[in-house]
Amino acid sequence: MHAVDTRGEILDVAARLYADLGYSAVSMRDLAGEVGVTQANLYHHFRSKDDLIRETLAHVFAQKTAPMVELLEGAGTSSQRLTAFVNWFVRLLVEDRVFFRLLVRELVDGDGARLKALADSVLERPFRLVSSLADPQRSENQRFLTAVSIISLMLGHVQLAALLPYLSGGRPEHADPSIIARHVTVVLQRAFHNVAGEK
Repeated sequence: MHAVDTRGEILDVAARLYADLGYSAVSMRDLAGEVGVTQANLYHHFRSKDDLIRETLAHVFAQKTAPMVELLEGAGTSSQRLTAFVNWFVRLLVEDRVFFRLLVRELVDGDGARLKALADSVLERPFRLVSSLADPQRSENQRFLTAVSIISLMLGHVQLAALLPYLSGGRPEHADPSIIARHVTVVLQRAFHNVAGEK
């Protein structure tokens, strides 16, 4: 196995274990055993557990956000790009358990230095592109908050999906990514239309 393959395999296994068990529950020894390498080999690739966690997050988030950038920079109107982004991002949240759990874990438990590194290295550009979907006549602050609302709406729906069948009026299909995406798109398009109508 080549060193590059070993490093990639370590990152993939670490992502799965961290997503399922959390950072503190996975020791370097556990990870080495799962990958089939020695602890010395892990430390050859990563200086410390903190270094491994940071690089694992960057690896997963960079892989997953690359298609997002392509969608948001693609052809079409802002409305078409918003619809494509919502469909893609909701499906990613629902279908990629590792990405979703790592994202939620970082939002809940991530330390400031790790969140800053992740924002600087991976998330700044996609976030800026989501922000660009908002009305260019709005202030930078309003566009920023609109991007937060767009992402929060999707993330909130997916986070609550397991609870919805137990609430009055909730149905299992409310967790279906196509239903979530369609609903979120309609809500956002109405909001954008109302904002445009206010001017």
